[in-house]
Amino acid sequence: MKKKVVTIALVGLFLIALTGSVFAWPSELNGRPEAFHPGQVIGYFIWHDGSGIHIRTTTKGQSHIFSGAVHTNGRFVDVHGVRLENVDAYTVGHERHQMDFRFETAGGVDGIDFKVDGGEKVVFDLFIDGHKISPDVIYGGAGSWHPDHSRFEIIR
Repeated sequence: MKKKVVTIALVGLFLIALTGSVFAWPSELNGRPEAFHPGQVIGYFIWHDGSGIHIRTTTKGQSHIFSGAVHTNGRFVDVHGVRLENVDAYTVGHERHQMDFRFETAGGVDGIDFKVDGGEKVVFDLFIDGHKISPDVIYGGAGSWHPDHSRFEIIR
């Protein structure tokens, strides 16, 4: 009987340890990108911290339309816009698996903050002025890494 209890306890501890690593976002996404200087650089800036995932756009003053879709196999929760003006918008799908956005950014900052409940991935499909954006102007995490394509996923 004791052997069975010890086995169950060890399995439980293993599952708790595994759950902690499964639900953590990759370390490359942690922290605000060092390259994020509103009004001085053009691009998307994406990072994770204790309050969730953040997407920001900024330009060197000239107006650009940033648009895209974000998908998850979990659910988007606690979604809110950041510094959005009248022409900026985002929508979250009925089942909360998809989010679409369109920001007109001209030197300032626009963005969205959100959390993901469940699931293990988030897929980004990013555009500028109606065209796929170069990965060179997508900055992720404190190290300002660049994905390989304008459509990319992060897995936890």
